[in-house]
Amino acid sequence: METKIFVKDESLWNRIQEFSLDAPDAAFPFSKKLAKEENWNRDFTAKAIEEYKKFVYLCCILPNGASPSKIVDKVWHMHLIYTQNYWEDFCPNILKRNLHHHPSKGGVEDQSKHRNWFIYTLKAYQQVFYMEAPKEIWLQNIPYRRSWWKKFRIIPLLGILLLMSSCLGEILSTITSLFISLMVAFIFGGLIGIYQGNNEQDDKNGGSCGGNSCSGGSSCGGGCGGGCGGCGGCGG
Repeated sequence: METKIFVKDESLWNRIQEFSLDAPDAAFPFSKKLAKEENWNRDFTAKAIEEYKKFVYLCCILPNGASPSKIVDKVWHMHLIYTQNYWEDFCPNILKRNLHHHPSKGGVEDQSKHRNWFIYTLKAYQQVFYMEAPKEIWLQNIPYRRSWWKKFRIIPLLGILLLMSSCLGEILSTITSLFISLMVAFIFGGLIGIYQGNNEQDDKNGGSCGGNSCSGGSSCGGGCGGGCGGCGGCGG
């Protein structure tokens, strides 16, 4: 969208400049309410209101109207809430026309249209006010497009994470294997020790269980505590 020829209206600009959004008899005026609602400080709020007035002026003199930034739109939304001030004073007496709010309908096509409209507004702003639009109020609204290659910057990071995960997996696998080997060796060694101990005890008692039985009058359950692992281990 190209910037078309426009006609400045000094009388209109003066009326907008002189108009105060703060009612003189209000204990909690517009600017204080706006600052509280948006958590802005007093200076930033005053700057936002000033830029809102410039936006309104552009809406009136540009053939295609203007598109607000997010900050300016917040001021506009707040002003619209003050319906009597906006529709019965500001529009008919200051602007001398109605100024309606047209939100985006969504979708790729509408987003592209509003983006071009916003860029057109910034160009017109520079031509009308002989200055760049303040970045803190206007330029944060531009949806800059990232270069396609920047989208792939995450790939090296994913590679590093994958490598770390692989190394960590190998370390955990090694530790697990070592732990299992130690447990097997410990259990195997314990069984050998028990077997050797039983043999030594059998040698001292003159033989193994042989004809003795773990059932009946001689029970391995009470005195041994180790179960019926061997009748020779329960006697003596």
